[in-house]
Amino acid sequence: MYSPIDPEFCGLPCRVLMDRSVPTVEASERLMGIVSRLMENYHGDIIAVDEGQLIGSFNMFDAMKWLTESDVHRNDIYVKDVVCTPVISVKTESTIEEAFGVMRKFGIKSLAVTEAGLLKGYITENGIKEWMSLYPHYLRLYQATKQGKCSVLMNEILGSGPPTG
Repeated sequence: MYSPIDPEFCGLPCRVLMDRSVPTVEASERLMGIVSRLMENYHGDIIAVDEGQLIGSFNMFDAMKWLTESDVHRNDIYVKDVVCTPVISVKTESTIEEAFGVMRKFGIKSLAVTEAGLLKGYITENGIKEWMSLYPHYLRLYQATKQGKCSVLMNEILGSGPPTG
C-alpha cells in the first residue's frame, strides 16, 4: 500500500540533512569581537565551546541585547556571559521526526547535532524547508494528504504552504 508521507523521509537520520558548517566560538572570546566578525555573515545560532566541549549557544539578538543593556562595559563582556545552557541537541542517528519532536517540545527552531558528545552539525527549520523544496515529490505528498504524525509535525514547521525562496 502507498503511504501518503514516505516513511523514509521522517526516518532519515539527522546526519543526512544537517548543516556541517556551524559557527563555533570559544567561550573565552570577547563578545564584541564575535559580533563584528559574524554580524554580516551569519544570523543563526552560534555554539560556544570550551576546550572542545559544548557549553551553550546564543544568537545575534542575545548578543546585541547584552551589549546594549548590560551595566558591564561592552569590551568586558565575554561569550560565556551570554550563552544559553545547555545546548539542546540530537544525535546524528536521531531521525528527522525525533528532531522535529525535540524542537516542538522546547519551542525552538534549530538543534545542534552531536556524535559521541562532539558537535557534528546543526539542523534548522529553514534548513529542512530548503531541503524539502529540493524534493517537490515530498511536498506534493504532504500537501495532498496532510495525514500521519510526521505530517502534523511538518505542518507546524512548514506552515500553510510550501516554502518560498
